[in-house]
Amino acid sequence: MSLPPWRTGAYVLLAIIAMSVVAAAIVAISRTPQHPRLSAQSAQPAIMTSTQMTSTQATTTMIEPGDSAALIGRRLLATGAIASASRFELLALLLGWEQRLAPGEYTFEPNLPTVEILRRIHSGETSPLRVVLPEGLRVEQVTERLADAGIADPDRLTEALAAASAGLPAGLGGRSEELAALRPAGASLEGYLFPSTYAFPLDAAPDEIVRLMLRRLDEAVSDSLQAQIAASGRSLHEILTIASIIEREAYRDDERALISAVIWNRLAAGMPLQMNSTVQYAVGRAGGWWKAELSDADLSVDSPYNSYRYDGLPPTPICSPGLASIEAAASPADAPYRFFVAKGDGSHAFAVTFAEHQVNVERYLGGSE
Repeated sequence: MSLPPWRTGAYVLLAIIAMSVVAAAIVAISRTPQHPRLSAQSAQPAIMTSTQMTSTQATTTMIEPGDSAALIGRRLLATGAIASASRFELLALLLGWEQRLAPGEYTFEPNLPTVEILRRIHSGETSPLRVVLPEGLRVEQVTERLADAGIADPDRLTEALAAASAGLPAGLGGRSEELAALRPAGASLEGYLFPSTYAFPLDAAPDEIVRLMLRRLDEAVSDSLQAQIAASGRSLHEILTIASIIEREAYRDDERALISAVIWNRLAAGMPLQMNSTVQYAVGRAGGWWKAELSDADLSVDSPYNSYRYDGLPPTPICSPGLASIEAAASPADAPYRFFVAKGDGSHAFAVTFAEHQVNVERYLGGSE
């Protein structure tokens, strides 16, 4: 029995749409961030047909919470991002995404396929300039990653960070300015550039990039966490410093609060922290920011970040800590430990006394410490 012509046509249409979605996904996966900025000349098609009357420049479209697919399609058409609002709405309906379109301010390169624009809105990808900044990076590494992704010139970004350290850029506003302004006078922004996945506007200036990262820290440090930090008796800067050490020392989430307890206990007892991560920060250089094997000379280097030579906390954080480490720094485990040593499998052996610690060192490192 043959299918009615209308049903055959519907199946063909669905097959074409499915193929388009797969093609768009392949494009999205294979797209690299190294060269995301398109020149107006290279972005223009050789021949412009009536169905390609989209903008030859990057466009920006604001999508509000609750906007329908039809309304979003009209907004995209008005900004020149797409050539047909009805096509956008139809694709959203056929894919079942009409109620799952994420709000935000979206930036699109010129002449993107409608299905790719729909995919980004469904996924909440507000910009093609996306970069992952993981936990544990120092400022120089953040700068390198942004430069490698083609998002910012490293020299200009370094200048923007220095300017922000000297005095926060105008227009920060809100709690972001309050949190960053709690830094000690003259302190860098080390530890304040929150690790996250970022989608930067195509035309983002270096100072705007800095503001976005500071705001992300503000969003992460909730009011309840701020209250917990205040109750700890230490400043946000000190908590971020403790958190940064935890970030570099901990490999397992379930040990973050225990390592925090060691730091707090040693500080309370007036003991030097003697954390290798702080020495790694002190001796780090381009091409080797985190030296794996520390020499005796490294451990005796004269730096305020050398926690073997100087008591108390380093003057600033040593990296950008994640939320889990910040929470652990503000709320250490109720444990008496003052020592720990790596077992070699990502976990640590904790001890209360130096004698117990030496037994652990002998067991897991085969020597004294």
